[in-house]
Amino acid sequence: MRAADELPGLRACTGLTILTWLMRVGLLGAPLLVGVVADAAGLRVGLLIVVVAGLSLLALGRVLAGKARR
Repeated sequence: MRAADELPGLRACTGLTILTWLMRVGLLGAPLLVGVVADAAGLRVGLLIVVVAGLSLLALGRVLAGKARR
């Protein structure tokens, strides 16, 4: 969260505000997405989306952290 608060080009706390709103949208939207996919394709596929999204975010976080260190 500290990194979000210290984004260049944004006023203090603006990055943190954006991050927390995205977290709220994810908290409310993820179960809805899993439910819709599970209803259409099955619970296994719906829960697989959670795993794929988590692994994608993990990989993206590592890439972005590497760019920030340079």
